[in-house]
Amino acid sequence: MTKLEQPDNLTIRAAEFQAPTGIQQTSSFELTRWHWILFAVALFCLLFIAFITFARSIQINAVTPSLTNSKLMLSQSADIELESKIKLPIGNRVLVLPGTHQVVARAPGFQAAAQEISVGAGRHQLFELLLLPLPGQLAITLNPAVSAKLQLDGKFIATLPGEIENIPAGQHEISIDAPLYRAATKSIVVQGKGLTESLQIDLVPAWGNLSIDSLPQTASVLIDGEAVGRTPLQIKVEEGSHSLTIEADKFKPFSQEFTMITGQDLQVPTITLTPADGVLEVQSDPPRAAVILNGEYQGTSPISLRLKPDQDQRLQIYKAGYRLQGQQISLAPDQRETRKFSLQQDVSQVRFSIVPPDAELIVDGVSRGRGSQTLKLNTLPHAVIVRKTGYVSYQNRIIPTKSGTQVVSVRLLTKAQDFWAKVPDRYTTAAGQSMKLFKNPGEVKLGSSRRETGRRSNEVEYTARLKKHFYVSLQEVSNKQFRLFSPNHNSGNYKRKSLDSGRHPVANVSWQQAALYCNWLSAREKLQPFYQTKSGFVSGNNAGANGYRLLTEVEWSWLARNNGGQLLTYPWGNSPQIKNTKAVGNFADINAVEFIAFTLADYDDGYKASSPVGRFPANHSGLFDMEGNVSEWVNDWYSSNSQYAAGDQPVLVDPLGPAEGEFHVIRGASWARGHLPQLRLAYRDFGAKGKHDVGFRIARYVGEPD
Repeated sequence: MTKLEQPDNLTIRAAEFQAPTGIQQTSSFELTRWHWILFAVALFCLLFIAFITFARSIQINAVTPSLTNSKLMLSQSADIELESKIKLPIGNRVLVLPGTHQVVARAPGFQAAAQEISVGAGRHQLFELLLLPLPGQLAITLNPAVSAKLQLDGKFIATLPGEIENIPAGQHEISIDAPLYRAATKSIVVQGKGLTESLQIDLVPAWGNLSIDSLPQTASVLIDGEAVGRTPLQIKVEEGSHSLTIEADKFKPFSQEFTMITGQDLQVPTITLTPADGVLEVQSDPPRAAVILNGEYQGTSPISLRLKPDQDQRLQIYKAGYRLQGQQISLAPDQRETRKFSLQQDVSQVRFSIVPPDAELIVDGVSRGRGSQTLKLNTLPHAVIVRKTGYVSYQNRIIPTKSGTQVVSVRLLTKAQDFWAKVPDRYTTAAGQSMKLFKNPGEVKLGSSRRETGRRSNEVEYTARLKKHFYVSLQEVSNKQFRLFSPNHNSGNYKRKSLDSGRHPVANVSWQQAALYCNWLSAREKLQPFYQTKSGFVSGNNAGANGYRLLTEVEWSWLARNNGGQLLTYPWGNSPQIKNTKAVGNFADINAVEFIAFTLADYDDGYKASSPVGRFPANHSGLFDMEGNVSEWVNDWYSSNSQYAAGDQPVLVDPLGPAEGEFHVIRGASWARGHLPQLRLAYRDFGAKGKHDVGFRIARYVGEPD
């Protein structure tokens, strides 16, 4: 039926009018119990959805270490409690909110494990709790049942028989040590969990029977230092090496090593003990006296001596300075006795002869007066001092003897006398040079007269005084001696004539090398260096040093020319004529005609070039080769006149030459010189570099007494 269609029987009726009463009709709604239930269910669903959204799935497993491999973990069933206000178990997992939770795992036979876990953001997480088994008990039965020591993993824990408690679960090494049985070792696995496990171990015998007897009997028997009974004795002894000791009163102990073999009996022959020595305590006043028994030295008192029993023996006591005492003595077995000896001083006369007569005599720190006297002293060492002001004191130790009156002669020396008494006239250096002492040289005349044939302008006459005492080497420094300082030095050769032999004088050395050699030798002998150096070069000198140096020109002239107040002109005298009956030095002679321009006619010294040092006679000063072989560097800088000019100049004392210069002085003739004016002892040459016929000798000051 459409909207336009109307039913045929539709009747419209009018409704009755009712006046308003002023009261409106309203609808009513009540919250019933069902409403609250629905609300709670809805809220729960919301919270559950939120929990499901934010919760994390975790799985908690209990594990325990393998008994045979602690690094291997095995799964273990356990009751696991998760302390969380909101959790939802789902199978073997639990839903919990992220955060920190406490978990406790428990299982029979295991220690409870409590652990705090931290649940993170991962959806599925796994946690493991470590359960450790409780200790167990071990009941060990030994066959045979004997007492034994039990070690667990190398540590002693108990004595068997007995049950061992609190053994940690796991694999262990046990060792059982029972006397008379071989040690037993076994690996075991203890289950733990509070269980008691049983173990039986069969012991293997390791002993034999030992039979011992002695004379006398009832002596104590010790095996390995432990008392085991008295003789006669039969005892079981463990196999192996042992020490046996038998002891009895008033007898010496008997000791012997023996070896016991399992299952074998050992019968020791009857042991006869030796009576014990007597013991003698020896004391003396004063102590530390020598003790002699039957002629043999035993030591010093106080001392304890062991004497053979029931024998007469000779005892003697002696101390230096005291009289010898002796006694006969005999002791019973094991007897102890003390002997005290009071020693008497042994006195002897000593005569002291003292010069000067007013010098003081002191013996053992006590003044005995002045001058010569006779004292009674015991035969001990005595410290003796004789002293007087202005003299060097005498100190010595003497031991008076019984052979009669002993004489001690003392002559004090002044400091100067003592100084020179200690200074040797000759000595040998560390490099092998023989040194000679020259004392109080005095005045020296240098230069030459204007009338002297061959005189040169640099030979100015002047006078000097030598006050210092000095040593000079008897010979010129040889190649061998110089090579101790400069191993690679080569003196070379001259026209195929070698100058380099070890015994020949060193040549081709500069003045600097000669001076540095002196400093090197001073250092070897711990003397104060004479030459001051800077950057390896000589820059000055120390006139007060006692180290080695070159001769000064004044010293060289005095040693070469001054012969008992007479000035020599030539090495052989004052005449220009040289006698060839005896060679006086190594000059350019007939042997050198072929390569030297000026030579001495009719003179033959036997050498074409240099000769070994010391081959010709020493001069009047006792020095060799001063006048030939090689010319010699001296200390002085060269000057033709300078400080040595004649006039009213003061006498020079121990001059060292000019303060500076370009060249150094060379003195003396050489094997290469045969021109007569150059052989004069006043002849002066100079240079700086080494030459084939120039060497040197060494000198040093002695010093003065304090």
